Amino acid sequence: MGEHSLVLLRVLGGLAGLTVVFFAFLRFRAGSLSRFETGLRWAIGFGLAAVCLEPDLANFAVSMLSMEQVAHGRLLALLVLSNLLLWLLFFRERGKLFVARRTLDRFVRVYSQRQGMSDCEAQLQGAQVLVVMPALNEEDNIGPVLARVPAEVCGLAVRVLVIDDGSDDGTAEVARASGHAVISHPMRRGQGAAQRLAYDVAERIGAEIVVTLDSDGQHLPEEIERLVEPVKNETHDFIVGSRLLGEREKDSKVRLAGIHVYSALINFLIGTKISDCSNGFKAIRVSSLKKIVLNEDQFQAAETIISAARNGLRIGEVPITVLRRQSGESKKGRNFTYGFNFARAVFKSWWR
Repeated sequence: MGEHSLVLLRVLGGLAGLTVVFFAFLRFRAGSLSRFETGLRWAIGFGLAAVCLEPDLANFAVSMLSMEQVAHGRLLALLVLSNLLLWLLFFRERGKLFVARRTLDRFVRVYSQRQGMSDCEAQLQGAQVLVVMPALNEEDNIGPVLARVPAEVCGLAVRVLVIDDGSDDGTAEVARASGHAVISHPMRRGQGAAQRLAYDVAERIGAEIVVTLDSDGQHLPEEIERLVEPVKNETHDFIVGSRLLGEREKDSKVRLAGIHVYSALINFLIGTKISDCSNGFKAIRVSSLKKIVLNEDQFQAAETIISAARNGLRIGEVPITVLRRQSGESKKGRNFTYGFNFARAVFKSWWR
């Protein structure tokens, strides 16, 4: 690299450092940056400008990385250290983002409960089994499903809660017209977020068992008793419905293969014996909810199984029937996208 090029690089680096310092000052003066963040940016900006003004300050990095005999060792050493600094800042921001997401999740759950429970607490009174249906734009499908939910299973009183996930059609209105409780998210958050809100409500009203099933007609409300019975009899804490043990209408061969592959993967990772890891038809003892940790906004089925197994819940399966959705399009996305995101959720939940 020529001498003129190095001089130009030093000038550009110095200007970049001073620019960081200047804009940090402006944001601090406007009150949009904390003292810590301002100090951090000043340290980075002044450090960059100082090294560009006096390159010998970087000799400590050369010695630390044993690059004294390497061509352009000083520049390479600075590149290595700057990359390490960038990675540290990246992971720091990731941590802050995770905290922000958790805070937002909690806020939306509390807000939705406060807005919705005042209108539907009477409808949920006396619930021993809370049947939950997350719904997004299911105006044409949810009515017939709600009409078939039994009022009692295994001698336990059943109440229904629809979690409207920010629908822009008449989903909430249809559910209310059916006489069932509805709580709406103020924005679309995903089936996993709806499940967390429903579990909050189940604990609040003192239900014994909470059951989740799809609102698009794929699951049969007549089969709720199959899932509730083992939990009621205290042989299991968590029951998952399985289309592979029961019956299913023919669907995508790719997705069927994915169910086999991901179920085998989860069984290998955590030692379970689950055949249908992506099924949203499940029942869980409400007193066991505090033992599991749920963070996923989507693909919550695998996360729930993994967290439940990790925390010692007794997990079982029962055969169920899964049909094709009655009408409309699936919210799960295309096969490849769905498979990739499902795998991501599996490994995140396992690694957590």
